[in-house]
Amino acid sequence: MTTPAATPTILIIDDEPDLRDLMRDILADQGWRVFCAANGPDGIVLNEQENPDVILLDLRMPGMDGITTLRNIRRSDDRVQVVILTGFASPDTIRDAAELQVSEYLSKPFANRDLVSIITTAYESSLAER
Repeated sequence: MTTPAATPTILIIDDEPDLRDLMRDILADQGWRVFCAANGPDGIVLNEQENPDVILLDLRMPGMDGITTLRNIRRSDDRVQVVILTGFASPDTIRDAAELQVSEYLSKPFANRDLVSIITTAYESSLAER
């Protein structure tokens, strides 16, 4: 008897409801469990509750931005794979993200297949690190 493979769990943290819903639908169609947060503080709580394999994190959000959110997540979770979602990445944010062990960047706008490919690669990396 074989043990069934675990279902990948993805946490999306993005303040844009339409984009968040679109990404959730695309990833759920792949058979993945998807949780969503509309802001950094909610994302930090969901990360602790759900222990996702991959976080898809928007850099530019009102209140707590993506880098601050990731700093908070890294205090208690240094293994989760993080994909930064951005329409604009400055050299400072790229440096900060690299220091916080970001797996990949996904630029807005993106093709659905690129989203799936990048999340799949990040998930496979999370398996390799276990």
